[in-house]
Amino acid sequence: MSDRSSHSQHVPSFGGVTFFIILIISLSIAEQFFVTSRAMFLIPSCLVIFFTGLKDDMTGISPWNKIMMQVIATTMLFLSPDFQITNLHGFLGVHEIPHWICIPLTFLVVVFYINAYNLIDGIDGLASSLGALFFTFFAMTYYSLEDYMMMSVCLSMVGSFIAFLRYNLSTDKRIFMGDTGSLFIGFLIAAIVINILSKDYHKDISMHYISNLPLLMISALYMPIFDSIRVFTIRIQNGRNPFAPDRTHVHHVILDYFKLSHRKASFYIFSTNALILLIMGFITECCNHTISLVALLVISTVFAVILHKLRMKLPNKGV
Repeated sequence: MSDRSSHSQHVPSFGGVTFFIILIISLSIAEQFFVTSRAMFLIPSCLVIFFTGLKDDMTGISPWNKIMMQVIATTMLFLSPDFQITNLHGFLGVHEIPHWICIPLTFLVVVFYINAYNLIDGIDGLASSLGALFFTFFAMTYYSLEDYMMMSVCLSMVGSFIAFLRYNLSTDKRIFMGDTGSLFIGFLIAAIVINILSKDYHKDISMHYISNLPLLMISALYMPIFDSIRVFTIRIQNGRNPFAPDRTHVHHVILDYFKLSHRKASFYIFSTNALILLIMGFITECCNHTISLVALLVISTVFAVILHKLRMKLPNKGV
């Protein structure tokens, strides 16, 4: 056990296998009713990530090999026009995006989010409860876009997260998501975001300022993004490797300062993410993208300051 671990006994970490099986089944069934070509590209790329995580859980894999496999999976995904963002429809004043900018930027975003979701999976119930929230948001978005195939797939994933929580939070039958699950789910989330933003969504979604949809996506997926940027910044400021493990993540600070159980800490972090999504949903509906962006930056700054003050009061300051 690592000194950062919150567990004193070995727990099976192959819960992610279930998520992958459910995705394959739900995609296969949905394709019978809503014929598209997305499954042809989504399943093989998810397969690469799935086996990467499985290998990491079983025998370990180097960080660079892990990133290389993520790049390969993303490349396979990009072979489909359904997973290529070419227009932001006015977000931050950006409309058409040249491919020489879009492709490398999207690679960076996908790899970042895969690892951000992997890093948030640090306590029982957190990654799975956030996953249920994210895929509920995706299902609602796909419903607005009248894309019932992907809506049904997202709803099946919500059900799998809820069922998984029964065992992830159990005291005697506990099982972890593992890298098999967190890498795969992180990749699937990134793929869905790309698929939604690749659509001509400004004609289908009844948001007043539809150019705010990318910002609303960031708000929905807030906690892994915020936590990773915050942790990397802290480590770099302290002259440390940004990938070096420590206890500066938001869930570690909450656990160490308030002495909460995993269940309560996960609930509070989940509720914070949901509240930020609701607040930003209201703001993005009423305001333009500049005001909405400033609002999200203000929320993030306040949240970061609060966490910094809590961390500074800890004996080891999260090291």
